[in-house]
Amino acid sequence: MSGLGSHERFLCRLTISSLNLLKVVSEQEGCTIEELNAGRLCDWFLKDKLKREQNIESAVLQWDDPELQF
Repeated sequence: MSGLGSHERFLCRLTISSLNLLKVVSEQEGCTIEELNAGRLCDWFLKDKLKREQNIESAVLQWDDPELQF
């Protein structure tokens, strides 16, 4: 990544992080990454949010900053 500019490094890190999360989602949903679609991803985010509300340790996404409410 040393040959990349700051914007390219950011996009590269974002893409790698997204790929890693897609791998987790596909594993938890019992499908391949290629089978994921917007609906499945939204469903997974809702499930992970419920896990976070019930027990922070069981959720994949671990943010708890009230300022990050979407």
